[in-house]
Amino acid sequence: MIKISRAKPSESQKVREFERKVWGGPYMTGTYDIASFVSFGYVFLAKDQDEIIGAIIAMKTKNDEVYIADWFVHPKYRRTGIGTKLYERLKEDAQGLTIIAYIESKNIASLKGHEKLGFKRYRKTQDPFYIGDDKSWWIMKSK
Repeated sequence: MIKISRAKPSESQKVREFERKVWGGPYMTGTYDIASFVSFGYVFLAKDQDEIIGAIIAMKTKNDEVYIADWFVHPKYRRTGIGTKLYERLKEDAQGLTIIAYIESKNIASLKGHEKLGFKRYRKTQDPFYIGDDKSWWIMKSK
């Protein structure tokens, strides 16, 4: 049975390793960043038995919005509703705060998934993370 729960500080590095495994590349979050997200932000895990199969990582901003840093589900479990359950749990804890996600404009699956979850395309931007990237991204917002 799959359960959604808040991540514990002791699971910080497990979340980071799972994130790297799913994306197949370098770490998306820093060693200390993930611990801060878990301790002070919103990190929810989907687990099958004790194995992490999905996660959503977010942080409340100074503007009382919730910024999504990452949302990922193991490929074997995609399109089963786990991603939706992770977002539902986040929305429950965010208690009506606006949720913001940056989605690469070519990532049609994620754009459609976010729209299905009630997100609206707010604005298109270039290089929102100031890494010298020429990709365009959609800023999406949801309540």
